[in-house]
Amino acid sequence: MPSSKLSRTVRAVLSQPDPTAHALLLRDSQQFTRMHFLSAAVRLGLLEALASPATAAELEERLGVDATRTTQFRLFLELGCSVGELGSRGGAYRLKGRRARALAGRNGSVLRALLEEQTAYHDTVYRELPETLRGGALGDHLPRYAGVIAESSRIAEGVITGYVREAVREAPGGRVLDVGCGSGVYLRAAADRPGSTGTGLDVQPASVELAEANLDRWSLADRFTVRQGDVREAELDGPYDVVLLLNNVYYFEPKERPALFRTLRGALSEGGTLVLVSMFHDSGNPTALGLDLVLACTQGCHALTTPQELAPELREAGFGQIRTDQLVAGQSLCALRAS
Repeated sequence: MPSSKLSRTVRAVLSQPDPTAHALLLRDSQQFTRMHFLSAAVRLGLLEALASPATAAELEERLGVDATRTTQFRLFLELGCSVGELGSRGGAYRLKGRRARALAGRNGSVLRALLEEQTAYHDTVYRELPETLRGGALGDHLPRYAGVIAESSRIAEGVITGYVREAVREAPGGRVLDVGCGSGVYLRAAADRPGSTGTGLDVQPASVELAEANLDRWSLADRFTVRQGDVREAELDGPYDVVLLLNNVYYFEPKERPALFRTLRGALSEGGTLVLVSMFHDSGNPTALGLDLVLACTQGCHALTTPQELAPELREAGFGQIRTDQLVAGQSLCALRAS
C-alpha cells in the first residue's frame, strides 16, 4: 500500500474513540463473514459440486442456480475467494481453504453439523436471548436441531470411545447398558472386550432404528440389543457391569438426578461401574460457557453442572468411590467413574 494511503488508513483508525476495539471488531467481522460463507456453501451443496474444479457456469448448472441470480451467485463465489476458502485459476473454481476442504472431507458430516449448530441453533438462542431474559419462554429448539446436535457431538467421539473401551476392559464383567445410546457407537466400543454383551436404551425411535442398523452392519446384533424407552420409567433388566451415561446428564433436571443415579446404581452388579461423561461448567472456558448458556435457554435441557455438584448426589445413591478424569486438555470435557 502506498505510504499516502497507509497514512490515511492509520489516521482513520486512530480517529476512532477506541482504535484498538475498532480494529478488533473489524477483524472479528471477517471471521463471521467466513462462517456465514461456509454455512451457506454447505447448505447450497457447493462443496460437493467442487469435488473437481469447475467454472461458474458449470456450478450454476450443477446447483440449479436461477438465471436471474447469476450476479448474486458470482458475488458469492468471489466472496469465497476473498476469505480464502475458494481458489480460482483460468476461470475455474476449486476448494482451497483448510476449513472448506475439511467440511468436504472424510469427517465432514461432523464438522458440518458443528457449523450448523453454531450458525443456526446457537445464533437463534442469542437472537432470542433479550426476550428470554425478560421472561419469554425458553426456546423449543430440540425438535429442529436434535439431529444436528447428535451429529456435532461426535466431535469428541474418538476420545470418549477410548475411555469407554478402557472402562469396560477394567470392569468385573462385560455386560453393558448404554443410556441414550444414539447411533450405538459406544456399544461398538464396549464390544472390544471379548464376550461383552448388553443393551442400548434411547427415547428417540429414530436413534433406536439407527443403532439397530449399525449393530447389524458391525455384526454385533447377536451381542447387543437396543430398546426404546426413558430410563426413568423403563425396566433396565440388570445387573450390568458398566452403565454408560454419555453427553446427556444435562437433559435431566437437577432435582431428578439423585433418583436417576439410584436407578442406575440399582441396575449395576456388585462392583459395577457408572461411566458419566459430559462437558461441565467452567467459568474460565468460553466454549463450555457458550454451551452452558445455550442449554440453559433450551426447553428440555438444563445448565451444565460440575463434578463437585454430582459427587454428593452419587454418594447418596450408593456409590462409594468416585473418580474424575479430564478427557481433553484445556477443556471441561470430563468423565466420572463411580462404583
